[in-house]
Amino acid sequence: MGTVEAIQLPLRDVGSVNAWLLRGDPLTLVDSGPRNDEALAALERGLREFGIRLEDIELVIGTHHHLDHVGLIGTVQRRSGAQVAVLDALADYGTDYERRTAAERCFSRALMAAHGVPDQVIADNEGFWDYIRDNSESFRSTVRLMDGDVIHAGGRDLRVVVRPGHSTTDTLLVDDEARLAFVGDHVLAGISSNTEIYPGPGEEEVRPLARLAYLEGLRKTAAMPLETLLTGHGAPVKRHKELIRRRLIEHNRRSERIAAALEAGPNTAYGIAHQLWPARMIREQPLLVLWEMLGHLDLMVSGGGLDEHFSGDGHSWFALHDVAA
Repeated sequence: MGTVEAIQLPLRDVGSVNAWLLRGDPLTLVDSGPRNDEALAALERGLREFGIRLEDIELVIGTHHHLDHVGLIGTVQRRSGAQVAVLDALADYGTDYERRTAAERCFSRALMAAHGVPDQVIADNEGFWDYIRDNSESFRSTVRLMDGDVIHAGGRDLRVVVRPGHSTTDTLLVDDEARLAFVGDHVLAGISSNTEIYPGPGEEEVRPLARLAYLEGLRKTAAMPLETLLTGHGAPVKRHKELIRRRLIEHNRRSERIAAALEAGPNTAYGIAHQLWPARMIREQPLLVLWEMLGHLDLMVSGGGLDEHFSGDGHSWFALHDVAA
């Protein structure tokens, strides 16, 4: 069985993202980092420390479609001729990356407007989408993976486990023999993963209940007999059952804070957020805050504690159950 090495690549606002080198047959890279010169230089430098050139990579696997995990896949593929193996949904996304992100940009503008984000705040954060555009590109997959498939990578047999929530394409790569899994951003040691809200193909008008799917997946992951989770950011997770239990408790506490905020009366998701987070964070990261807020609100609506109300023009607000809007 080959060894696994971490290569940390710089990432704006987050610090770094992990690419994992599997030193076995075939020589494999799990995740690539964003498509920019700084990340590419860091990847090449990290590989050289292990006596490997970028051109030596034989297989690349992506854990999900976010730019910091697949942005450089096209570059690696062009320079090495490596095979690219990703989940079937990620393969579709990868071949049409520019159009898909453009559609998500439009959807997100409408989502923010519908939940109370002022027009000027939306306009001031267009740079978020420019960054995605400038640090990603389409790529061609050569192996389409399905849930339950097993792929040989770096001297290991990795079982594919689909865990949507943080993104629509989240994929765990599980080495059952070593009780180890590459988990992308499904579970992180330092922070609770956010859950993006983007519709799937053909569901452009539907707001998916991503947080419900994510928590269901977390509970399934907690039941897996794993010893080490190799994550997309930060340190590996060694006691995943205990960490996931803490994350679920944190969700319950956040729901309690939201219910307390709504005791003053109905409010939009954006309005509630101002009672939970600093104004600067909300102003600078309105979409990420809204994802977090709506994720919890959807949990509470599904549990019967809240109601979501809609106006004729598509705007919505939330109230405690049985409280008049």
